[in-house]
Amino acid sequence: MKNKFLSVIIALSLICSCMAVSAFAATAFPDVLSPDHDWAAEQIAEMTDLGIIKGYTDGTFKPDRAISKIEALILFSRVAGYSDRSYAQIADFAYEKYQYLLEEADLDNYNSFKKEISFLLYKGVISEDDIIEYLEDEQYLEEFPRKDAAKFLANLMDGEIVKTDADELEFSDNNKIDDSDAGYIAYVVENGFMNGVQKDDGTIVFDADGGMSRAQVCVLLYRIMDKLQMSFEAGKVFKVDTEGGTIQFENEDGDDKSYIIPEDAKIIIDGTIGKLEEILEKSEILVTRHDKSIYSVEVLNPESNKTVKGTVEGVVARDNYARITVLVEETGEKVSYYGTEGFKVTTDGVADDMKSLKVNDYVVIKLLGTKIVSIDRLTAEATVQGTLKTINLNSPMTLSVSTVEEVSEEENVSEYEISEEVTVRRNGERASLRDMLPGDKVVLTVKLGKITKIVATSTKGSVTGTVKSITIASQSYVTLSTNGVESQYAIAMEAEYIVAGSKATIYDLRLGNMVTLTLSGSTATKIEQTAASSTTTKSGTVDSISTSYGYINIITNGAVNEQVFASKLGNTIGAKIIDGETGKEIQFKNIKKGDYVIATGAYTNGAFVAKTIVVTPVAE
Repeated sequence: MKNKFLSVIIALSLICSCMAVSAFAATAFPDVLSPDHDWAAEQIAEMTDLGIIKGYTDGTFKPDRAISKIEALILFSRVAGYSDRSYAQIADFAYEKYQYLLEEADLDNYNSFKKEISFLLYKGVISEDDIIEYLEDEQYLEEFPRKDAAKFLANLMDGEIVKTDADELEFSDNNKIDDSDAGYIAYVVENGFMNGVQKDDGTIVFDADGGMSRAQVCVLLYRIMDKLQMSFEAGKVFKVDTEGGTIQFENEDGDDKSYIIPEDAKIIIDGTIGKLEEILEKSEILVTRHDKSIYSVEVLNPESNKTVKGTVEGVVARDNYARITVLVEETGEKVSYYGTEGFKVTTDGVADDMKSLKVNDYVVIKLLGTKIVSIDRLTAEATVQGTLKTINLNSPMTLSVSTVEEVSEEENVSEYEISEEVTVRRNGERASLRDMLPGDKVVLTVKLGKITKIVATSTKGSVTGTVKSITIASQSYVTLSTNGVESQYAIAMEAEYIVAGSKATIYDLRLGNMVTLTLSGSTATKIEQTAASSTTTKSGTVDSISTSYGYINIITNGAVNEQVFASKLGNTIGAKIIDGETGKEIQFKNIKKGDYVIATGAYTNGAFVAKTIVVTPVAE
C-alpha cells in the first residue's frame, strides 16, 4: 500500500506532553492572528487543519513557545518515515543496531522514544556524536537551536553540503556562526527552508544558537512536506534482474509490482549502501518516492550476515559439499548448515580446512542467507600476530588483522570481536582502542573468539608522492602515486595538515599536488603539501558540448556560464573523464547536455583547462 507523506507526521501534541488537544479551528487562534505572526499564519492554519499540530484547550496556539531538542528529534524521526507502518521492520532493525548507544541512557519522560532516535541514526539525519552530546548533562531538554535544525534538515533532505566559511553568509551575526555549521545553514537558506531573523534595528541575523518556536516548526514542516511529497511501498522481493535494472516484489496488498530502479536511486541493504545485484530473493523491501520519482530502495536481506555460535555435533566434508550440525548456543537447538565451494574455514583466525573440525569443537559460523560464508574453530585461548587492518568501535566492537601464510605467502584477513574488558598497550604504554591505527603490528590474545588483550607497536616513517585521490568519510584515506606506484593510506582522525607552511584542513588538499605523509604504521598522522594549490574546481550543469574542440559549456550553481576545456587548445583530450556513479573512466563524447560535472584544473592562457572531470549522468 502506498502511504502519503502526511501519514508519517506525528501530531506535535503527542510529543509535547504538556499539550492538550483543542477543538478550536486554526483560524480561531487569537495569538496567531496577531500581526506579529502573519508570516506563519497560513502554514499554522494548514498544519492544524490537517491535525498535524494542535493548539491548547484555552483556544491558543502559543506560537512563540520553544521546542526542546528531544521533542525536535522525535518530530524529525516521524518526518523521516518512522511512524509509517511500511517502515516497521526497518525501524526494528535500526533499534537493534543502535540499542547499545541508548539502552543505558535515562531520558526521563522520553525513554519510550528511543526507537525514534535509533531510526534517525539509521537514516543518517543525526550522528552518534550528536546523540552523545545531547545525552551529556541532559542537554536534550534544552531548547532546539536553529543551527541543529539546519544540520538535521540538510541531512534529512540528503542535501549536497558545500564547505562554506561563516563570513560568506549574508547575515550580520556571521561572527557567531561556526564554520562547521555554515555549510548546512547555506543549504537550508539557499533552498528556502529557513530564513534569517530581522532584529528591531533592521539587521538580519541567523541566530544559530537561538531556539525554535512552535510557529517556526510549523513553517519548517510545511516546507519539508511541500518539497519531499514522500510516499512508501513495502513488500517482499521475488525477483531481481540486474541486467535490466528491475526489481519485482509482492506489496502489502498482495499485488505484484515491477519497477525499473533509476541509476541515481539509493540502494540500502541492512542499513549500508549496496548494489542491486546484492539484493536477495525474499528480502523485505521498501520503495520510497519523492513526488513520483523513486528516491531509494531499502531492503533487509533474509538472515543476512547472520552469525551462529555453538558446539559441533557432526561434520560431513567432501570435495564440493559440506554439512555441519551445531548445538546452537542461543537457542539450544541442533541445526544443520550447508555449504559448497568457496567458504573459508579457520582455527582462531588462521586458515584451516573442514577436516580439522571435530565433535565438541566450539565454532562461529557466518551465513549469507542460508549459505555458509565462513567457519572459525575457536580454542580456549589463542595468540594471533599480524597487522591491524580496521577497527570498529560501534557495538559489537570488532578488529580485523592481516596475517601472511608462511607457505603460500597469501594475505589472510580475519575479524574478531573485542571484549568489553580488553586491555591495550601500544608502544609499551597503556592505551585505549582509539589510540590504535591501521598498520600497527599487533599481538592479540583471543579467548573463544573475543580479543581480551592487545599489544601493539607502531613503526614511524614517511612517504612523498602525488595525490591521486582523497576519500573523506568516518575513516578518510589518501592515495599517493610514488615512482609510478599507487598506494592508499588511512588518515588519522587527529591528523595535522600543513599547506604552504600554514595550518590547514583535509579540504585544502588538492589532486595532483606533491605531499609528504608522516606515518604511524600505514596511517598518516601528518600531511604536508609543499605549496598552496593553484588548482581550481568548477561545477555545474552541462549546457553544450563541442567534441571537435574538446570543451563543454556549463551553467554553475550561481547561474554563471563557464567554459571548461578537456585539453589544451589544439591538443587531443587530456583530461581524465570519470563516471561519478561507477568510478570508471569514460570518453569525452559520453558527456551529455544536462549532466552534472565537477571539473578540477587550472587556467592556461586565460582558458580553464581541466585535469579531471567527474560526470554525474542526467537521469533519464
